[in-house]
Amino acid sequence: MTTEADLTEAERALLDELADGIARRRLTPAALFFLESMKPMGYLGSQMMLFLRPIVGIVWASPDRWDRLQAILEKRGSIELLLKRLEARA
Repeated sequence: MTTEADLTEAERALLDELADGIARRRLTPAALFFLESMKPMGYLGSQMMLFLRPIVGIVWASPDRWDRLQAILEKRGSIELLLKRLEARA
């Protein structure tokens, strides 16, 4: 299970940026609902992101953030860390 201490400073910053972006767009309730329902399939979601990587590479010139987020979500418990950040901004 991934904890805050297991993440690097860059990974924590990326999760904070993601939570800030969701809150700024006022999508927090929808994101909380979606993430809570997808929590058991977090690893599967990260693998789907890996599968979609070639398409993302076509759309974005430098999809580094996509790759970093995929690596974070691959870790067990990372969705819970994102949920905590979203709940703090709600």
